[in-house]
Amino acid sequence: MIEIIDLKKSFGNKEVLRGVNLNIEEGKTNVIIGASGCGKSVLLKHIVGLLKPDEGRILIDGEDISKMTEKEIYAIRKKFGFLFQSAALFDSMSVGDNVGIALRENTFMPKADIDKVVTEKLGLVNLPGTENLMPSELSGGMKKRVGLARALSTDPQYILYDEPTTGLDPITSETIDELMDTVARSKDPKVTSIIVTHDIFTVYEIGDRVAMMYEGKVHFNGTPEELRVTTDPIVRQFLERTDEKKAKH
Repeated sequence: MIEIIDLKKSFGNKEVLRGVNLNIEEGKTNVIIGASGCGKSVLLKHIVGLLKPDEGRILIDGEDISKMTEKEIYAIRKKFGFLFQSAALFDSMSVGDNVGIALRENTFMPKADIDKVVTEKLGLVNLPGTENLMPSELSGGMKKRVGLARALSTDPQYILYDEPTTGLDPITSETIDELMDTVARSKDPKVTSIIVTHDIFTVYEIGDRVAMMYEGKVHFNGTPEELRVTTDPIVRQFLERTDEKKAKH
């Protein structure tokens, strides 16, 4: 479980996180939404120790990472898989090498075993037989799927997704949502998902819990159904604006 307690962070004079309190429920798909600049991605970076808070605590399975050394944080980070907004593949490496990089660099696993894991994870994201392709040969949606296979390669306890459907067409976005849901529902190993997104469809389709950030704090925290029916004016305004943007596209 991840517990975020009264987290504060400023950059210069700008307060970005202004006392965030949030529990990330284990084994659930936890979605974080909010307008651009509300602190969603900054919060994600704190969870994995890429940023240190000015005040507050982040407990990962009971351990406070805000007080840890870089070496201690590195050990904790092995519990996490990441899917970045851009998929962040290495252009000079094949798909197979991209998926297997964490295993090559952080374990003593023999090459044959790594190849087996790569094949398995690419099959899971519906890209069998693509090991020898280069990233330049892939569509945007395929790159995201390779990024997801890489995130899964170490069988992480937690997976963080930063805007996983940004820049994708609706059909491809739905495919990514379905894959994230498949990963979340798999029993072995059980995964806790944290998804930062602007895509309300993702919330309703696969979310178990949803937190909405507003002006550097968690303004709403509940189930997708509670979000759908809330009369809170700030939440309603955000949802209506999102619907308007979707209608324009």
